[in-house]
Amino acid sequence: MYNLFKGNTEDKLKALKIAEELADKSTLSILRKGLKDMSPEVVEISALLIRRFK
Repeated sequence: MYNLFKGNTEDKLKALKIAEELADKSTLSILRKGLKDMSPEVVEISALLIRRFK
């Protein structure tokens, strides 16, 4: 999952899908990185997923 997130936007979306399925706090570091991504789609999905932990 971490290696996928280093790839292109499509790879990052796959990593976020895995993070969503895991629904574990161990994914928070990837979700935080996703908030700073250049792709609006990655940012939006990361924000939605990170909300679940609040």
